[in-house]
Amino acid sequence: MEISRRQFVKLSLVSGGGLLFAVTLPTCSQETGADHQFDAYFRLNMDGSITYRDTKPEMGQGISTGLAMVACDELGADWQRLIIERPPLNTEMPIEHSLESSAGSNGMLAAYLPLRQAAANVRHVFIECACDIWRCSPEDCFVSQGKVHRLATSQAIAFSALFRGVIGRPLPTNAAFKSDKDLTLIGAPVSILENQDIVTGQQEYAIDVALEGMVHASIERSPTTDARLVSVDDQLCRELNGVLETIVLPAFPYKTDESNQWQEKYRGTKSGVAVIAVSTWHALQGRRLLKTAWGESRYTGQDDQSIKDALLSIPQERIRDVVSSGDVDKEIAKATPTSLFESQYFNPYQENAHIEPLSAVAKYDGKTLSLWAGSQSPTLALYYVAEVTGVAVSNIKIHSMRSGGGFGRRYFFDFIAEAAYLAIQIRKPVKVTWRREDCMRHGRYHLARFDQHRLVLDAKNNPVAWDCLTRSGNNYGWLARNNMLDYYAGATIHRRCRHAESDSLVLLPGSWRSVDAHPQGLARECFIDEVADKLGVDPIAIRRQWLSQQAAHFQGEKLKPEAVRKRNEVQAGLLAMLNLASDNQEWNRTMQPNQGKGLSLSYFYGTYVCQMAFVSQSNKGIKVDKVVCLFDCGKVVNPQLVHAQIEGSIIWALSAVLNPAISVQNGAVVQSNFHDYPVLRLAETPVIDIQLVNSHRPPNRVGEAAVPDTAPAVLNAVFNLTGIRVRQLPLSATVFN
Repeated sequence: MEISRRQFVKLSLVSGGGLLFAVTLPTCSQETGADHQFDAYFRLNMDGSITYRDTKPEMGQGISTGLAMVACDELGADWQRLIIERPPLNTEMPIEHSLESSAGSNGMLAAYLPLRQAAANVRHVFIECACDIWRCSPEDCFVSQGKVHRLATSQAIAFSALFRGVIGRPLPTNAAFKSDKDLTLIGAPVSILENQDIVTGQQEYAIDVALEGMVHASIERSPTTDARLVSVDDQLCRELNGVLETIVLPAFPYKTDESNQWQEKYRGTKSGVAVIAVSTWHALQGRRLLKTAWGESRYTGQDDQSIKDALLSIPQERIRDVVSSGDVDKEIAKATPTSLFESQYFNPYQENAHIEPLSAVAKYDGKTLSLWAGSQSPTLALYYVAEVTGVAVSNIKIHSMRSGGGFGRRYFFDFIAEAAYLAIQIRKPVKVTWRREDCMRHGRYHLARFDQHRLVLDAKNNPVAWDCLTRSGNNYGWLARNNMLDYYAGATIHRRCRHAESDSLVLLPGSWRSVDAHPQGLARECFIDEVADKLGVDPIAIRRQWLSQQAAHFQGEKLKPEAVRKRNEVQAGLLAMLNLASDNQEWNRTMQPNQGKGLSLSYFYGTYVCQMAFVSQSNKGIKVDKVVCLFDCGKVVNPQLVHAQIEGSIIWALSAVLNPAISVQNGAVVQSNFHDYPVLRLAETPVIDIQLVNSHRPPNRVGEAAVPDTAPAVLNAVFNLTGIRVRQLPLSATVFN
């Protein structure tokens, strides 16, 4: 029987054992493939190949490949003999939360330095071992292609030949990194390692997991966030061949731990009825035969307009300061009509629209609960599952599967909790599969939100006072602060960010790609262009002028000197991006009468972005022709993956600009699939020109950083072309016919 190289390696690990290197352990240890420790990231296999044990969720962004490149390059392993393995996770694994979750585009940011250090430590051990054999100093050796080489004699020893020699040898904690000139993978355009498996259908996702004796479930859920099941008639359903039973699911609580109230937004499920069957198809057919009755909802009658009205009528007493300095109200009160500028922007509900529908598999043997799911927060899911099922958290483990997109939706673990609950109820392995319609109508949504800006300028057009007010439903109130005010108005004493949060849960709140940065960026960058137009000045010039006013520390802000230094550093980085934009050939080309251009600038928690959008008008309406993205995320580990993520971000954001948003009728979501909530298609996608600024800073955030600038750049370009200021999404092209 023929077996693949990867199968051979897996078999050899089980039969022959391998060497595990743990980031957190003080010494190397020998472990068999069957008994590997969960705090280890590298395994040297007896055949000389390397296994990188990846704990970061992979959602198609290529982080597994990127981190494997970092580990392999620093270690000096043979890239052609590298294998990625995703170990099951449990709460006993001594790894930081940031290394087993994916949020805020923290993949490379969180793992780059720890992985390089771990790999450098392992490399040091192999060099020491070779030096003992050759009786030479470590300075006379280097590692490459899975071998230790000696400079003086051109001798080389393979890792596999040193295997026994490194057992028990002390593992250092701070071995020196390779110099940049010796890196061969970091910075190279490398394709995703699993591409071949993906395109040939061999890559396993949660929906592919098949366990002996497994049954399948499809769940009919409450149409609104708060309605409870009153009754269910399942007679016709149970009579269908292939249907085994139906189970009522409770609405799991949104808050179970008072000491962790911030997690309320990540928790909870809707009540529902699960149809258990021999296959997903049978479960879906049986679900169609259910007759359910739901109780009253406080959101009956709610629609898009009533939601807007409710946000704008949040009482004054619910408006709270997020950050405040000086006396903003006093400065606004004494401003003249020509020195006061005010505008308000609206973002509608958006759904995550990940390609792979949600699914999870659970198996309970009476003690141990095993889970298989594509999750952005696997260990957080374990804790919640423990709370809602009563199974000890130490007896739960999750196999973190690759997933087909996440965009924030998979940071929530309702679908995992559903599978866990059902597995315990029926004592059989069960797979819960969501339909596309389930994902659209029972998701975690980017909430509808108003962002209002009021600005007072002095005679030289510098900010005297700046007020930002956000109005949203029950949302991440702590994210309401408009951070860019720190940089545009860093030298302004009178500065305030406020948040008006209602208790409405018409739709459950969620993380949408770039989360708070998207609505903040839309309002802020369009507002600045509005001000520039009214002043008759260049939009780049006004940004440059404000950013050039060095940030200062004002009484009441309680800023430490380091925070002021950071503000000045960010101002310098943003100014550098503006200079690149002002010198950009595309920005400076002559526009035709039917063309317009717009610009937007942002600092996404460590990454600097400037986007330029170019639009045109015809009898078919507004068309986005080109987007130029200047992008500084520090050191670029894999430019191919960075380009792909930026392109995906821009297409994602353009979908929200050009296509219909999520709408609400009678308290429920209207849209159901891609026909009425479309993602931008290839033929609709503009030319995207990405220009990477490869700086010497450590790698920073990529996956979400390009989203916030796309919408404001496009809307600013629309205004430049038509003179019409659009202050809400989505952009309706028919307005300009």
